[in-house]
Amino acid sequence: MLSRLWQTITSDNRHRAMWENFMTSIGLLTIAMMSALYSSSAARDGRVVSAGVSALLALVIAVWVGIRFVPRLAKSVDWDWLPFFTHYQITKEGWIYFATVTVVVFAAINTANNLLYMVLSALLAVLLLSGFLSGLNFRYIDAAIRIPATCHANEPFPISIRARNEKRVFPTFSMQFEAPGEEIKQLFRLRPSTVQFPAFYVPMVRARQTEFQSGNANIQRRGRYEIKEVKARSRYPFGFFAKDRTLDVNASIICYPEILPPERMNMSVLDILGSNQRFERGLGYDLYTIRDYLPSDSARHVHWKASAKTAVLKTREYAAEESRRLVLAFDRFGYPRDTEKFEHLVSYAASLAYHMMKADVEVAVVSDDWQSGYGASEILLDSILRYFALVEMSSDAPPPPLDSRDGALPLSLR
Repeated sequence: MLSRLWQTITSDNRHRAMWENFMTSIGLLTIAMMSALYSSSAARDGRVVSAGVSALLALVIAVWVGIRFVPRLAKSVDWDWLPFFTHYQITKEGWIYFATVTVVVFAAINTANNLLYMVLSALLAVLLLSGFLSGLNFRYIDAAIRIPATCHANEPFPISIRARNEKRVFPTFSMQFEAPGEEIKQLFRLRPSTVQFPAFYVPMVRARQTEFQSGNANIQRRGRYEIKEVKARSRYPFGFFAKDRTLDVNASIICYPEILPPERMNMSVLDILGSNQRFERGLGYDLYTIRDYLPSDSARHVHWKASAKTAVLKTREYAAEESRRLVLAFDRFGYPRDTEKFEHLVSYAASLAYHMMKADVEVAVVSDDWQSGYGASEILLDSILRYFALVEMSSDAPPPPLDSRDGALPLSLR
């Protein structure tokens, strides 16, 4: 029974670490207490050396527990139920109110007027009521953010927030949800950037109800982003304080590189795609010439009208067509000073792949650490854009392997 309970408690890694620290602290403090008791007994018996050593040992163990384990245990405690652990900011109205209370305090003390004492009591009661209602307003509030799995840099994408009131009776009033700024971190090596979205204002959430607010967000740089926290802010009930509390959310998004418009790109790459036919024999669809039939020719290519006119069996030959394929040879080489140039190169390569595949051109990407097959499907385009979203520049990156690929378009900073 006890072993099953212990397995349930330690099933989570966070809880397991907390319980390990707790049990270790209890064990060490038990040893310290026994050493302190022994020190007291030795001192009564006149054994000064033993008493001093055991007392010093108890002190060292207690200090070690306080330095080593107490901060770890404090991190695992939910302090939100304590009102003074929530961030408060006095508003302009709050400063005016406190100035009024200060004036009433001095007036009541100097005049000893009972009416002023009653007014002061009422003002202090309103202040206490404000703190109580504000704390009640923030209790049992849950938030969640919904964002798409992918987006493009510098392009707005939809974002929505869900506010859930878990209280059974009391509603929640005047709640504003904001991005916590620096606490939204980019899980990528590029210069820091954030998920920018406007503040969502929820006027009221009834008990056991959920409210949704939606808007648009924007990311300036490619990469993988994760939103772990959102700040809930409220001036309820009287506006004396602006109280905020951080709520845990779990949302992630991969930002693809910015897609450049065709007019900002050099679309001369279409020449290597061969949109025009080549004037030589091949397996295309355009007629190249009509000649006499040979026994090795296929009967499907016999030109019956020409054969009837000339009384000689004729056959058709077709012009060869350029393959509508494109290989993007992407080179990750670059030095730290070339970050901006590398980002432009990544955006250009992603835009080229995007526009070509939308034009039904089979595109393949080759790099030293990744390569794709030919195709123009949405799934392949998504994998290519995902690679360009997470690709990292390296000064040690070798050139992409292109020994067996013809007609590749090199994209490099070398």
